[in-house]
Amino acid sequence: MSKKTLSLIRPPKLNPGDKIGVVAPAGPVDKQQLRNGLYVISKMGFQPVLGKQIYSRSRYFAGDDLQRAQDIMDMVRNPEIKAVFCARGGYGTNRVLQYLDAKVIRANAKIFVGSSDITLLLHYLYIHCGVVGFHGPMVAGSFGRAPMNQSRKQFKNILMGEATAKSLHCRKAKVFSKGITTGKITGGCLTLLCRSLGTPYEVQTRNRILFIEDVSEPLYKLDGMLWQLQAAGKFKGVRGIIFGEMVNCNPQKSGDGKLEDVLVGLFPKPNIPILTHCPIGHSMEIWTLPFETQATLDASAKILELKNCGVK
Repeated sequence: MSKKTLSLIRPPKLNPGDKIGVVAPAGPVDKQQLRNGLYVISKMGFQPVLGKQIYSRSRYFAGDDLQRAQDIMDMVRNPEIKAVFCARGGYGTNRVLQYLDAKVIRANAKIFVGSSDITLLLHYLYIHCGVVGFHGPMVAGSFGRAPMNQSRKQFKNILMGEATAKSLHCRKAKVFSKGITTGKITGGCLTLLCRSLGTPYEVQTRNRILFIEDVSEPLYKLDGMLWQLQAAGKFKGVRGIIFGEMVNCNPQKSGDGKLEDVLVGLFPKPNIPILTHCPIGHSMEIWTLPFETQATLDASAKILELKNCGVK
């Protein structure tokens, strides 16, 4: 299915009591973290339903590729399941995409939420299925590991279509480049954005506000991956950029500099608004962002305003 011929579908919003499918498309799940996260989802008023393979393990995967793909498709086909929340990231999402049925996913459009390695699934959803996916907290990998009190509220509200969830303000953010811009939201984990290049789910950045985050990568690797995106033309036509907190992405030696030094090399005379240190991806608080949704970024005010919640 071509991205050029697909109109974008916003999945139906959630309601109290809805059943939520919980799957692990990538790495194996820590049972205690999953229990913690399931409790959080239940406290939101939803009923989590576990995928058959949620506790499976095959090497560094949560079951083999076909099993993980089957769990996703089972949740898609089940009319009682109103959304699919990913348990965690890790590695392996790229291996299941070939086994998913894009036509079935589009015909049964529902909310998908995940981040980190799940970045690739979110790009697959809008490119091949024409369905809005949500970059946000994961059940075990996020809610299962940290209180995330602010994130819980925004996560629940945006998926239920509450207008208050559309305005995101980060006082701790740092302004690298001022300005106001509008564009569609896209992005994800930097490692996975690079891994998408040259594939059928390659990140589309033109006329978009691009968000970028990562975790536990040394500064020189961030530098290399950002320059790879640059060389691939992914900063051409970008309307604005939002960087996450880049948790544990530290210089290895004194004198190596910091992320801002990398950005000065990439954008010596920036003509687009750029924010850094925003709560995206692997932070203690994480925004839930609907892919391909129109938004306005005001870097000076440190505000991202979504046009809608990404649901209908």
